[in-house]
Formats: sequence, C-alpha cells, structure tokens
Amino acid sequence: ISDFNEVLCGEDKFGGNQININRVLEFKSVLDSCNFVDLGFTGPKYTWTNKRQLADLILERIDRCFANLLWRVLYPKAVVTHLPRIYFNHHPVLIELFKPNLDRANKPFRFQSMWLLHPDFSRVVREAW
Repeated sequence: ISDFNEVLCGEDKFGGNQININRVLEFKSVLDSCNFVDLGFTGPKYTWTNKRQLADLILERIDRCFANLLWRVLYPKAVVTHLPRIYFNHHPVLIELFKPNLDRANKPFRFQSMWLLHPDFSRVVREAW
C-alpha cells in the first residue's frame, strides 16, 4: 500500500497531459515480476488531486494496494476503501484485513404472520406503540 506516483492506464487519470505509455509498461513490468495483484477498492476512483479549478484540474489514481497471491490466500476477505479527502491532496486509503459482517444490521424488518398466533402478541404490540 503506497503512493506510487504512477497510473496504470488512461482510466486512472483525468485532465493534464496524456499518460506516458513507457512509464505505464515499466510499472506493470515491476508488478508482474513481483507477482503482485491489485486489491481493488471501493470509494472515490481517484486518490490524488492537484486541487485546481476545473479547467486545470488533474485527478489520478496513484495510491494503490498490491499483494502477491500467497498474501491474498491468507487474507481473502481483505478490502480496500478510498476514504473521503478532507484537507490534503490525497485521499486516505484504508485496508481492512477482516471486514466485519454487518449484513444482519442492514436487513429490513419483516413481519411474520405466525407472530399473530402468539398469546402475548396483542399486549407486546400495544406496549411497544
């Protein structure tokens, strides 16, 4: 995980000069020789900005998380999140090795008709309302 100061493709950059294909190929070659895979991300696409007005704005995805396949096997649930940029020109990057399972908290309430058969149903609903 680092600020590599390099993009890997044209989609990693908005504004400014075109990408240098030789630098991209050299960066990819280093990653391949290390057997690194990009861990992906959620959140904002670009991780760096020059913080200028739209006409001169440059955005780039240059902060990345890579791992080799053995690391990926050890941490299969690891997730990378680009957090909101607050002050600096880089977005903070968070890597969580074990993402807590929050699915239960996000499930909507579902009424079960069998509850109508419970002898205390009316009393519980009356007291709750």
